[in-house]
Amino acid sequence: MSPAETIVEAQWAAERQGSYRFLTDQSMYSLFRRRPEGAVFPTAQRHGMGVLTFSPLNGGRLSGRADVSRGHRASSRPALYDPATPAGRLKAAALEQLTALADEAGLRLPQLAIAFALAHPTVTSVLIGPRTAEQLDGLLDGAGTTLTDDVLDRIDAIVPPGTDLNPEDNYAATPPPLEDARLRRR
Repeated sequence: MSPAETIVEAQWAAERQGSYRFLTDQSMYSLFRRRPEGAVFPTAQRHGMGVLTFSPLNGGRLSGRADVSRGHRASSRPALYDPATPAGRLKAAALEQLTALADEAGLRLPQLAIAFALAHPTVTSVLIGPRTAEQLDGLLDGAGTTLTDDVLDRIDAIVPPGTDLNPEDNYAATPPPLEDARLRRR
């Protein structure tokens, strides 16, 4: 995900140089990672850009294959999913509510997660990233799923728009100058 200001700068630079402007952004976006809704998606819309999102299952967290409330992990990055951490507890609580919502809507959790990402008007495509043919078949079963406004409103109540349950999930969440003191000192 490019910060919104970087998108604007790239568009201005392309215009000044008379070159092709950027036509798409690629953002990590899921039920647990909704930060792009705050600035990136509106900026992309203003500039007529498409948005290709990835990780709609939040690194496997929304795959429905792990019981995170008991500490089982669906990710290779265990520290991010530890139910003993505040972020882990937030995710476990949200996961429980989202799983119940998916059941009520007659969906499996991965179907809800992908349909959610596709429901945003700025999102033009979602990279799903299955690892097996069985996973692909399961995800494709829900390809035509459209969520009702009621379901989307309930998702907003569980995970508010524009928020991240754990900002560390996004490998590019922290700009380099914030991590490396040498980049912010003379």
